[in-house]
Parts: sequence; C-alpha cells; structure tokens
Amino acid sequence: MVKKVQNNKSDKVEDLNIETLEVPTVLSLLENDDNVMSDIQKDILGDEIEELPPIKEGQLNVSGIYVYDLGEKLEVKAYIRNGFSKEVSLDDVPLVIYNSKKEMLAYQIFDLKSIGAIPPKGARPVKVYFEKKNVYVENIPMDDWSIGFDTSIKASKRVKVNYEKLPRTIEVQDKLVLDNFLKNLPDINEGEFVISTFSIGIQKDGNIIVTVVMRNGNTEAIALNKLPVSVIDANGNVVKSNLFKLENFEVGALKARIFNFAFPTNFKLEKDVALDDWKIEFALKEVAKQPLNKEQNTEN
Repeated sequence: MVKKVQNNKSDKVEDLNIETLEVPTVLSLLENDDNVMSDIQKDILGDEIEELPPIKEGQLNVSGIYVYDLGEKLEVKAYIRNGFSKEVSLDDVPLVIYNSKKEMLAYQIFDLKSIGAIPPKGARPVKVYFEKKNVYVENIPMDDWSIGFDTSIKASKRVKVNYEKLPRTIEVQDKLVLDNFLKNLPDINEGEFVISTFSIGIQKDGNIIVTVVMRNGNTEAIALNKLPVSVIDANGNVVKSNLFKLENFEVGALKARIFNFAFPTNFKLEKDVALDDWKIEFALKEVAKQPLNKEQNTEN
C-alpha cells in the first residue's frame, strides 16, 4: 500500500479581504453505509478528513489517501469534498493521478453515480480502481503523487419533483402507486425534462393507452405543443405511431405530471390487458400495419 504523504501545514490568513474562504468539511456517508459503519470507523474517517489540505468556497475537490497495487488494478482511496452551497452529484468523471511535476501517471473515467449526492461541506469517501492499461508508470512514487479531476469534469445538481394536477377523484390506492413510481425513478438533474413510461395497456374498447410521467427539472414551466409517440410491441414491431398535438399543456417548475396517449384500434376485448413487455419511443416511425382508426389523446 502506498500511503499518501501530504503537507498539512497552512499559513494563517492575514488579509481579511480575501475573495474566497476556506470551507471546513465533515464526513458524509450514504444512508446504508452510515447505518452499518461503527462509530470507531467513522472516527477514523473523520481523522483522515481533518488531515486533508483545506478547500475553498465554491471548490469541488478530490484528495487521495492511499494507492494499493492489486496486480491487475490500482486501488485508490480518496475523499470528494464539496465546497459549494448546494449538493453536488457526479456522473462520468475523469480522474488523473499525477506527480509534483504535473506529469500524468494514470488516467481513467469513472462512473460515480453510485456515490450519491454530496451535501454542502460534505466529504464523501470513495474507492476507485484504475486498470493497469490506464497506468503509465511501473510504480506510483510513495511521496510524490496526487489525484485530481480532469478539466472535463461533469458535475450536476439533482432535483426532486412533486406531482401537479392529479385528478381530484383519484383513489387513494392509485395515488400510492403513482407516488411509489415517482419515488423509484432515477433522479434527474437540474435543467432536465424527462418522460418515463408508467404503463401500456389495451382497453376493452380497443384503445391502446400509454400513460407517462413527465418530470420537469427546470426552474420555469415547460410547455409542450407537439409530441411524436410510437408504440412498439415485444417483437420490436411498430404497432402505432402518431404526432400528438397538445393544447395549452405545460409541466410546472420542479413538477411531475401524468398524461395519457390513446391509440384506437378495431379490437374488442372482454377485459383490459396490460402490455408490460411493450415500449414507446418519442419519434414518428413507419407502422408494421396501417391503423384503421384515427388516434386521439386524453389527459388525466
């Protein structure tokens, strides 16, 4: 194991007019880690954080603790510290190991979604594994290495949304199902607009009903005028395709909204049938069989 040696001495700040201030950070764990980790383990991590060089307000920092050669991989333990006033989430992040001459010793892109959102002033422990093909030296020098973000780092703020304009007559059980569906969807980033399929089914009258949940991660309402929707069966065949015109329809800021798309057919059934293995795509496509009825749309 190569333990990181850092100079933790820092000069006292004499100029009180500095533009940025140092931000103290504290241990931040995922809920599951927090529940299973002992107080002794947390104290050890807290001590490691206290030994790290300070970071500035508005800075996102990664600081290494050790590198361990596993043979085919390099294990690196580090802390990602958030000096922003809002929580920060990371997706695909390029990390670089370099020496004091800023020579690149290793480079690899890591998917860091699993570490979750890091709160303001939070320090999140993380272990990453560099493939040996991405390591450019035979050995990492014990007293001359650092880990950092590449300039192409992608940071984003996760946002939560709540339903709006649900039917007043909705049953309690149906509301619970919708709430659980929304809760279990992947988080969205600030500024994103995401449409997720809630259900696809065919009713007794022959209508194929596609129900979606639209989520708006913007701080302003988003209006939709037209939306192409194609229904694809389990075999990959395009069953229906239509450009829906939406009148006076919008999803409020940081809100979620339910919407139904209806595709009439000539089928008549004894009961409603769920089409769980079907899917939709938001594009116009050539259908495998020309629909016999004109499509229409309805809103909950």
